[in-house]
Amino acid sequence: MSYTILSNLKTPNFILNEWGHEITDKYCTYDGLKVDDSSKPCKLCGYVYCIDHLLPQRHKCTMLQNVEYVKAESFQKDPEPLIPNPSKGISVDASSLVGPNVEKVSVVAAPTLDASYWLSDCLKDAQNVIVEFHDERPDDRNFADCAKFFASKSFGVKIQNNGNASGDINLIRDLPSQPSYKICIHDVFQDDTRDNRRMVTIILIHQLLHAIHPSRMHDSVPTQKGINKMEHDIANRARYHDALLNLESLHQSGKVSICNV
Repeated sequence: MSYTILSNLKTPNFILNEWGHEITDKYCTYDGLKVDDSSKPCKLCGYVYCIDHLLPQRHKCTMLQNVEYVKAESFQKDPEPLIPNPSKGISVDASSLVGPNVEKVSVVAAPTLDASYWLSDCLKDAQNVIVEFHDERPDDRNFADCAKFFASKSFGVKIQNNGNASGDINLIRDLPSQPSYKICIHDVFQDDTRDNRRMVTIILIHQLLHAIHPSRMHDSVPTQKGINKMEHDIANRARYHDALLNLESLHQSGKVSICNV
C-alpha cells in the first residue's frame, strides 16, 4: 500500500491513498471504496476500513509488528443467555508427549458429515496448549491435572450457526464434570484457512476452560480468575496474539460475539 503526501504553503497536509481518495471515514483505507455507517476504524492503526478489510491481517496493518500482548480487558463482554446446541463427531485420546514432563493429548476425528476434518487438529492444539500453559487443577478433584481430565472425557465439535456466539458448549454448571461435551463453532469460521484455524483454537480453549472450570464465570473475582482472563493468559503465553486480535476485530464488527455460556 502506497500513500502520496501533498502539501503547500496555503493548505494543511493530507494523505491520498493509491486510488486518489483522501483518507477519511467515507472510504476504506485499503481498497478506496466507499463505506457505510457501519464501518469502523482499526484499533491498532486508527484508519477506517470496510468490513472485509477490518481485520489487521486483511489490510496488512503496519502496527501488528508492535503488538506483543493483548489484554483480556480489551475484549467486549457478551451478556446474552446460553443457547444450547447439539453436536457430535470428535473423540479424544491422550497418549504422546509434547515435551519434557508435558503430556500431549491426541484427537481422532470420527467419520461424520457434521464435523470438518480440520476441527480435530484445532481441538488437539487447544488441549495441548491448555495442558502446557494452564496451571490450575480442574474443578473436579478426581483429576490431578488437565491432561488426565481430557483423557477421561469425550468431546464433539462441529460448525453450525450459533446465533451470534463464536462458540458454545453444552455445560451443566451444577456438575464438576460431565462424561462428554459438545462444542459448536460459528459457521463464519467454516473455511479451512490458517487464520480460521488459529481463531478456532482460541475459541476451543475458551470452551474447554468452561468444561474444566464449570463454576467459573467469564469475569474474574478477587479470589480467582475468570474464564476470559485465563483464556487470554494462556493464548498469549502460547503466542496466539494474532488470533486474539482477529477475534477482537470480528467482535467489534458485530459478526460474532464472544460466548453464550
